[in-house]
Amino acid sequence: MERNMMTSFFKIFMLVVLSLSILACKPASVAENPGFVKQDTLDDSHPRARLVLGSEKLVGNIRMANIRFRKVGLFTQAQVGIQNLSDVRYNLEYKVEWEDESGFMLDQSGAWQRFTLAPTQIDTVTTTGKVQNAYKVVFTVRLPDDPFIINREQK
Repeated sequence: MERNMMTSFFKIFMLVVLSLSILACKPASVAENPGFVKQDTLDDSHPRARLVLGSEKLVGNIRMANIRFRKVGLFTQAQVGIQNLSDVRYNLEYKVEWEDESGFMLDQSGAWQRFTLAPTQIDTVTTTGKVQNAYKVVFTVRLPDDPFIINREQK
């Protein structure tokens, strides 16, 4: 009888320890995990276009607008408006990448292109996928990491 009581106590003890260890494990937050993008820096409201804001200062100030797709021969062309919602003039950089219909990256060789957005301005970017199965487009917009631009803005 004493042995059965010890076995039951051990089982209950192990169950409590296991439950506490499971509760103690919490998933890493997005900010702690470099493989994920913070939700407020990501606009995936369109099923075939995604805007990634590479600078937190742009959150709430830059958005996608007037998104269009068409076929040009065997390739897909996208036209996306990048809109400045603020009263501040931005010197920015953008990069375009393409994904297939399943979301797998196809073209990650996009070079950073500079552009300027005046307050409330929309600048339209047109891009064509370099492979036939390009289906979705990813625009990454950031503030340039260039001290010459920063100095020029401050003058």
